[in-house]
This record gives sequence, structure tokens and C-alpha cells, in this order.
Amino acid sequence: MLTIQKIHIYGFGKHENITISLQDGVTIFYGMNEAGKTTIQQFILQMLFGFPTKQQSQRKYEPKTSPKFGGQLTIQHPIYGQCTIERVKGKATGDVTVYTEDGTKGHEELLAKLLYGYSRASFEAIFSFSIHELQGIEKMSEEELTHLLLASGTTGIHQLSALEKKLDKDAGELFKKSGKLPLINQKIEHLKQLEKTIKKEQATIHTFEAKSLKLQHLEHQLKDLYNQQKTLQHEWQQLTIMKQALPLIEQQDKLQQSLNSNAPVQFPPEGIRRYEQLKDRLTHETLQLTQLEDQYQALQSKLHLTADEQAIEEMTRLMHKEATWNQLVVKEQNLKDELFVLQQDIEAQFRLLGVQEKEAQAILLEGTVSLQQEEQFQRQLTVLSATEEELKFYLQSLEQIHAELDNIAGQKKQLQQEALTAEEEHILAQWPQKKKRLEQLRHVQLQRSKPKQPILFIYLVLAISIVAVVYGVVEKNWAVIVIGAILGLLFLLFLKHAKQVEEEPLERNSHLLKELEQEEHLVQQLLAKKQRLEDRWIVANEQQRDKERQYAQLEHKIQQAEQTSAEANQMLENFLRRFRLEGNVPRTLLPELFMRIRAVQEMDVKQRSTFKLLHAIQNEKNELYEAVQQVLKNEYSEQEIFMHLRASYLAIQQAQQQMLQTTEQVAHLLSKKQEVQSLLQNYESQIAQLFTRANVNSEHAFYETFEHFQQQQKLQTQLQTIQNQLASLEIQQQERLLNGAQLHEKIHALEEERNALQVTIDQCLEERATLQIEKEQLLNDEKYGLLLQQFEQEKALLQQLIEQWASKKMLATAIHETLFRLREEKLPHVLTQVNAIFHSLTAGRYDKLFIHEEGYFEAQAVSGLRYHVAELSQATKEQAYISLRMALAKTLATSAPFPFIMDDPFVHFDRNRTNKMVQLMKEVGYERQILYFTCHEGMLDLWQKEQIVDLGALANERGVTST
Repeated sequence: MLTIQKIHIYGFGKHENITISLQDGVTIFYGMNEAGKTTIQQFILQMLFGFPTKQQSQRKYEPKTSPKFGGQLTIQHPIYGQCTIERVKGKATGDVTVYTEDGTKGHEELLAKLLYGYSRASFEAIFSFSIHELQGIEKMSEEELTHLLLASGTTGIHQLSALEKKLDKDAGELFKKSGKLPLINQKIEHLKQLEKTIKKEQATIHTFEAKSLKLQHLEHQLKDLYNQQKTLQHEWQQLTIMKQALPLIEQQDKLQQSLNSNAPVQFPPEGIRRYEQLKDRLTHETLQLTQLEDQYQALQSKLHLTADEQAIEEMTRLMHKEATWNQLVVKEQNLKDELFVLQQDIEAQFRLLGVQEKEAQAILLEGTVSLQQEEQFQRQLTVLSATEEELKFYLQSLEQIHAELDNIAGQKKQLQQEALTAEEEHILAQWPQKKKRLEQLRHVQLQRSKPKQPILFIYLVLAISIVAVVYGVVEKNWAVIVIGAILGLLFLLFLKHAKQVEEEPLERNSHLLKELEQEEHLVQQLLAKKQRLEDRWIVANEQQRDKERQYAQLEHKIQQAEQTSAEANQMLENFLRRFRLEGNVPRTLLPELFMRIRAVQEMDVKQRSTFKLLHAIQNEKNELYEAVQQVLKNEYSEQEIFMHLRASYLAIQQAQQQMLQTTEQVAHLLSKKQEVQSLLQNYESQIAQLFTRANVNSEHAFYETFEHFQQQQKLQTQLQTIQNQLASLEIQQQERLLNGAQLHEKIHALEEERNALQVTIDQCLEERATLQIEKEQLLNDEKYGLLLQQFEQEKALLQQLIEQWASKKMLATAIHETLFRLREEKLPHVLTQVNAIFHSLTAGRYDKLFIHEEGYFEAQAVSGLRYHVAELSQATKEQAYISLRMALAKTLATSAPFPFIMDDPFVHFDRNRTNKMVQLMKEVGYERQILYFTCHEGMLDLWQKEQIVDLGALANERGVTST
């Protein structure tokens, strides 16, 4: 059989990191409401068959407080051996991995093989049921109850029955003999209405010929009217163009008269632009010539400047000394800064060493710091540091031992609190007497269990009495018969008395023995607890004595270390006093004390040499400063003296350079003046030529001539534009002779004639359009064709619906026959197993279950009466349902050896029926594993303790084991 050996939950519902080991046979999962029984039941089903998808109604049980979702089931498979099924969150039903005993690893395909191809629905239809399904039996009709029992007694029949009902329902929605709402009934009625409409459309097709002849006559009439309209339109367009051209003809005549009245004017091309450009250039060059004259006079006044050559040479020599001056200034400042830093460092070192008085500082600077003295000082420091580290270690160890002593005291206090109570001590005190009584009862029970003395004599008397009666009857000897009857009666009285004497004390002793054994178990626990507390108390006392001994030793070591540290400190102070180091020198400076004293002495030597170098640099700088002052003949500060020297030197150089530049500029100005004068003469000559070509002598006359020339050009341009427009209109010569009034009268007459003609055309068009629409409707009207097409489509659709109805009817009939065949072939084999189970569960009140000729289940009582299942009591219906489930499982022992999963289905049974059910579960447990979930404490008394898993312990533990 297939058994579940271990449940390991990563995270599922309220359970997290839980491991439950199971045993073969029956396992009882006990827990109060909300303890998680249904959660574990659903965990098993979802590990085997997958997590529910969004389209399914089952709950998914995702944990609220843990990111892990899923777990493992370890099963023992009859083919593959021990396998582990792991399913975690992933795709729709979760990611499943199967590990077999031989190391094979698989997924959904291997899991399907382990489950023999069963789905969750198939599994639950046979191997999983609860109180809810049994309570639903009460509300079922006889037909529904029969279907339920059939489904329980045969695999797959429930799905077939549901499919048969669905097909009958679907067929009824397609057609009913006297119905109106089914689709086929509606289609038939719709086809009748379409046939009537088609006959009406056929009557309107015979008026086509008369409308065609009338349309031909209208076409000829419209053609003549369009020709007349075209002629009138052409005449109207010519008159309209002539009306538009009258203003142009009048303007053309006026322009021609203006041109004839003025004489032609000559003017040079672009004369105004050329004249204004020459005039601007002439003005510009005149101004430039004036500026050149002014610059020439200014340069002549600067040529008298001269310079002192000797002063320039001395300044040049001193300018070369500027870099030396800057270096001296920088060196002087650097040396001063260095002296300041040295003085600060020396004072800082003295402060660190604690030497404040000048006399003590001088002594320290002159003192000798040899390597021998430094080595001696370092040895004293090493001794002091080692002593302090040792003392620090002892103090830390002392604190640790003190904390351990406090911990031991707390443990002893806890042991005192855990000591046995007065009631428990009283139980132990009374136990020796009760123990003797327990041994006596066990001895009596042992004696009773031994084989009894042979009762051959008693049975020999019974045999003699029987033989005497038989012999007396045969020989017709009444004395022998009476003697035999008396012996038999005495034998029966003796047996009854012996049984009563034996049973009464046996029952009392059994009850007392059970109570004493329970008390013995309690006493054993109390003795074990007392011994455990005494052992822990002895260990605590030994640890306390050990720690107190260590505490006293550490106190002695601390006193010795403190004395050694004081001696080392005294020697160190004496050594420092020789160097006049008073006060407490920081401990961090002691290892480098000699190094700091040497550093102070070296800085003092460096300070003295820096003073000498600064004095030499200052003397050299003062000599150069005095030389610069003599050249400048004035007194300046050290910071500004070379700036003034540089300014004076640059001023003299600029004066010399300026004189050379001025000479060159004078020559350049003379050349530039000649060029400007030549350009002025050329510009004046070109202006004279423009005046000559325009036949004028002055600027004012030149501008007036230009205005006359522009006016003449404008008139000629306008005249040419009008002539081009008149040419584009193509006006005939006779039409140009009409005046405005004549033209207006002729246009008005044409418009009235056009309007009358248009009215006639519109009437003909309207009549033609009406006839064409009617003709087109008759010729191209698709209504008749569409009606015919719709009629054929509806007929085809009706044929499809009829085929669907026929197929559903045929399939429902086939399913009905299949159900009948299953009921006739498979169910009798199952009912053979059912009768034995049903007979046992009902305590022999019913012999068997069978199917009536009409297809209903009936139960036959021992009296021979038959009852419909619906007539039975609720509990008997449930017993029949369970019997069918158990019997079907027996027939599937090899093809589907799954465990049963029951969720408190027998809670409403009385004690007798519950005991029968428990006995059945124990029998089935030898062949198939049973997992029973309950919240009723009374069920626990019917099972062994090792078969019970207490789910209440899951709240405090991470693993629960049933064995």
C-alpha cells in the first residue's frame, strides 16, 4: 500500500517549519478549532495534486508571515519505494520535484505515475470525505441519494452522471415539443415569417417596362434643353467679360492722353544712386584730409623730447638686481617663519614634558641623554607596563568569577522553586504501601492468566448425564432419564455460580490495577524529577565552592601586583626628578621621553644657526636698498622701492620709443594726404559727368529731372499692364462699341431666359431621378435576394441546431447505457464487499444493499423487509455511504492503494455506531493507511497514544512525531 511517512511544511496557512512523522495504519490528528487540522489536510492534497489556480474555488493557503510557501511529503510507494514529493511556489499549480529512493529526480510526469494517473477530483471521490458530505445526505431526494451511492460504489460514475444531466439540459435548451423559448422552436417560427415576406416582394417586380420607356423620353428632352442652356451660357459669359473690361478701356484712354501731353525725358541709368555714392565718398575723404592735417601738427610738437643716458644705464643695472632682491626678501621671511615655528615647537615640547621655568628649560637643554640612560629608563617602563597589564587581567578575571557566582546563586534559587510540592511529597510517602497492593494485584492477574486445572471430571459428569438421558429415552427407562436430567441441572448450576464468583472480583481488581498503574507512572516521574533536581543541586554547590576558591586566589595576586606597580612608579619618579621633570608626565609620553628631549636640544641648535643666517641676509638687503634710493633720488618703503624703479625705467624707455614712432608717423601722414587729394579730384570729375548726361548744372535740377523721369516710366508701365489684361480677355471689336447701359440691359434679358430654362431642366431631372430610383429599386433591389439568402441561412442554421440536438441526445443515451452497464457489471462485485461491511456496521440489523429493478438502492433487514435508502435513518444512510466507499477502496487495493483522509465524519454517531466504525477503521488500517482529523476529545479514548498527533503542540514546537 501507499503510505505517507512524513509531512514537512515550509510554510502553509498558519503552519511554518513543521515536521510530522506518521506511522502505518490509523493516525489521529487531534486539535481544537483553529488548530490547523483542515490546513494539514489541504496541505497533503495540494502537495499531491497542486495548488489551486485563480479559476478554482479552493483556498490556496499562502502564509501571511513567511516568504516560504510549500513543503514536502515523504511516502512509501509499493513500486518506487521511499519517495519525497516537494512542491513550492512557482507556476500556477506550483513547482513540484520528486526524489525517488534510487536517486532519480522527476517532476509532474513522475508524480502522475506515483499517483496512478488519479486527479484530485477522482481521489476525493473515493478516498477523502468529511462530515459535510454526510450531513448533505439528509437533504437529498431518493434519486440524488441513489446517484451518490452509485458514485461511491463505482469509479467515474459520478462524472458520467453529471455529464448525462448536462447533456439532457443542453438538449432541452435546443428543442422541446411544445416549447417557444428553445432555439430550434424559435428558428422554425422565424422561417415561417420569412416565407410570408418573400411572397409580398414578388408582387412588386411587374412595373419595370413602363418606367423604362418614360425614362428614354426624358433623356431626349433633357439633351435639347442642355444645348439651349449652353448657347445662352456662352453669350452671358461674353457680356460679363465686356462688363468687367469697361473700366480698363476707360483707364487706357486716360493714360494714353497723359503720355501724349508730356515731352520725353533723358536720365542716366541709376543716376541718383551713383550720385549719392560719389557725394558720400567725397564728404568722407574731405573729413579724412582734415584729420590728417591735425595729426601732422600734433606730431611736430613731440619731436623736441630728449632722455638722460647715464640714468638709464644705472637703472638697467639695478633692474637686473630685482630677482636678487626678491630672493633676499623671501629668504628673510622664510627664516623668520622658521624661527617662529622652531620657537613654538620648543615651547610645545616643554609643555608636554611639564617644564615651565626658564632655569629648568636651560638645564634640560644642557643635559646629557646617553643611550645607557635611555635603556635603563625603558627597562623601568617595561616592568611598569607588564605589572599594570597583569593587574588589569586579574581584575577582569575577578569580575567574571563574581558574575559566575551570581549566576550559580540564581540557578540554586531556581532549583528551590522547582522542588517538589507538599502534595507530591505526600504521594511519594504513601507509595510504598500502594506498591505492595499493586504487586499483589499483578500476582493475582498472573495467576488467573495461567492455564486452569483440568475440568475433565466436570465434563465427564456432563457426558454421563447426556448418555443417561439418551439411554433412558431409547430404553424408555424413566429412572435413568431423571438421574441424567438431575446431573445435567447440577452441572449448569455449578457453572453459573463459578462464573459469577469469578467475574465480580475480576472487574473490581482490574479497575484498581489500572488506577495503581497510573499512580505508579506518576510516582516514577516524580522520583525522576527529584533525582534530577538533587543532581543539579550537588553540581551547583561544587561549582560555587570552586569559584570561591578561585576568587580568594585572585585577590591575593591583585595585592602582589599592586605592590610591584607602586615600587616601579617610585623608581620612575626618582629617575625623572634628575631631569627636573616635575608633575605627572603623561604615560603615553614616557616611552619616547628621551627622544623628545633630544628633539628639543636639536631644535635649539637649529634655532641658533638660523639666527646667524638671518643676520647676514639682512645686511645684504640693506646695501641694495640704499643703492636704489640714490638712483631714484627719493625715499620709498622696501615693499614699493623696486616698483617705483621699474616705473621710472619704463617711462624713460617709452619716451625714446615714442620719438622714433613720431618720426615715422609724420612721413606716413604726408604720403596719405597726397592720396586723399587725388581721390577728391576723381570724385568731382565723375559728378560733373552725371550732370552733363542729365542736361543740368546743379544738384537741385538733377533731382527734379529724376522725378519727371520716374513719372513717365510709371505711366508707361500702367498702360502696358492694361493692354495685357485686355488682350487676355479676347473682347471682339463690335462688343467694345457698347456702352454701359446697353450692356446692362442685354445681360438682364439673358439671365431671365436662363432662369426659365433652368426651371424646366430641374423639373425634368426630378422626374427622371424619381423614375431611376424606382427602376433601380426594381432592378437592383437586394431585399428579395437578401430575404432568400437569409431564408437559406436560417434553414442551414436550423439544420446545425438539429444536428447538435441529435448528437447531445445520442451522447446522453450512450452515457445512460454506459451507466447501466457499469451498474450491472462492476457494481455487483463492489456490493459483495459492501454487504459484509454494512452488516457489521449496522450490528447485524441489515443483511445487504442491492439495486432495485427501477434503479434505486434498497437495504434488506434481517427480517427480510426491504427499505428504500431514502426511508433509512440519517446514520444508516451514512453507514451505507461509508460501506460503499470502503468496499470500492478494497476493489482498488492494487490499482489505487491510496490512504483514506477523513475529516470528523462520525461525530454524530452514537457510542455503539462509533465503536463499530472504529473497529472497521482498525481492520482497514491493516490494508490501507487512514488519516483521521477530529476536534472531539472523546475519540482519543478509542485509540492508542502513539497513534495520536496533538496539533495543539504545533504552536510551541517545530516538530511533532506520532511514534
